[in-house]
Amino acid sequence: MSEQTTNYYFNLYKRSDQQEIERLKRFENINEILKQNDWLFISPIFFQGYELSAISKLKPNDQVSKSKILGIVSKKFYDLRFTASFVEGYCVRCNYVKPFSKSIESSIIYVFQKDYEGSIKTIIPIIEGVIRKYLITEKGFSTETIRMKDLKNSFKMLKNDLISDYIENLKHSKSENNELLNFNEKQIEELSQLQKEYYEIWFSFVDDFVNKSFYLNTSGQPLTNEINRHSILHEFGLSFNYNLENYIKIYFLLQFMTWAFLRKENQSILNEISNYRYFEKITAYERLIELSKNTLYEKHKILQNYDDYDENILKENFIKNKNYELPKKHIIIHKIITKIDKLFWKTNIKNPNR
Repeated sequence: MSEQTTNYYFNLYKRSDQQEIERLKRFENINEILKQNDWLFISPIFFQGYELSAISKLKPNDQVSKSKILGIVSKKFYDLRFTASFVEGYCVRCNYVKPFSKSIESSIIYVFQKDYEGSIKTIIPIIEGVIRKYLITEKGFSTETIRMKDLKNSFKMLKNDLISDYIENLKHSKSENNELLNFNEKQIEELSQLQKEYYEIWFSFVDDFVNKSFYLNTSGQPLTNEINRHSILHEFGLSFNYNLENYIKIYFLLQFMTWAFLRKENQSILNEISNYRYFEKITAYERLIELSKNTLYEKHKILQNYDDYDENILKENFIKNKNYELPKKHIIIHKIITKIDKLFWKTNIKNPNR
């Protein structure tokens, strides 16, 4: 490989990294607005240009702003074009997340049924399962030796792995013509420093949530943040709001981890769900949401006598976007196929008492 060609790719990589860092620095300001309104951090898979632009115009430490952020986030979550593709468009391609795909799907189903306690108590063990799989597979831990500090430190380990992997990949980078790029030590150092800055910024977004909330040591001190996995899973009797807002804050952490592990495994960070499955899931979610509305009053009657019950949670109406991805003809055909499939499925339901 000629020096001229190597320099061309060096400058290409450098410009690309610098542009990404500039973009992330703009995200830092938006992230600060989120944090000051108790929304913790930006998720790289969830947020896009429109949401970030809208959040950037909000005031910090403002109840109206916090409410508007919930509106922006809930609208995106109920836009089934995005939510329906998360598990099969991203998670199933990630070795560390894939084993938990069905459980992730279950947590989303719980949300659409407004069973937020079920959804939150499902998604927290998923996050720990992903971390434990990573520590055991790559860091030499066993199930018995993993401690709380190791779970917290895993994010730092993952960040360092991403930087190390990038440096190693640079040494074996090839041109479009499949020729080896012989970057010199100075070029590798300069590019690796840019990549280090890139990941330092991204992981700084989750540091406060992980260390000062999610994995905060609760022994002997009052909780000042509303999301702590220890107090939630071990039922300390502390007040906690099981609602969409708190579920999505934890969902953001899972999305961030999925994004990071996809990068670590050199997988595409773009959605790769198949078209038919994508539409099939959207229509199933739509039906699930509509059917769950018919059970809200019955849930209210069951829960109404409990002191920590808040009926307003069940009364929240999050508007879902209608799906118009396919022509009307295809939608009609899909409905017919679904009706037939459902009929056959029901005929095979067995009574376990017989």
